Amino acid sequence: MATRKNVADQYGITPAQAVRLRDAMSLTWCAIAHDWISCFESSVEALEVYGTEAAMIAEATLDADRIKMYGGDDPDNFEWVYKTPEGSYRSVLEMGEAVWNMTP
Repeated sequence: MATRKNVADQYGITPAQAVRLRDAMSLTWCAIAHDWISCFESSVEALEVYGTEAAMIAEATLDADRIKMYGGDDPDNFEWVYKTPEGSYRSVLEMGEAVWNMTP
């Protein structure tokens, strides 16, 4: 697994941002996991649909800006998750999976 520095370098964010994103995804997942999983027959089915826990959680937390609703006190500070400093869009789900799977 990649370290937070590896992930940060790969996606053009800082290691602190990688940790902040992981924390925001975790807070968001805690708030919505029950409702998300209830859309499936079981948690096993949910994992089968997404293939991995990281893919499911990235989709559930980053799609539709959910981390802005549940991920912390200042939701406006998550624009960097979706756009680079130059203004182009990131591969946010790919980055979310990498952040979810990173090691310290």
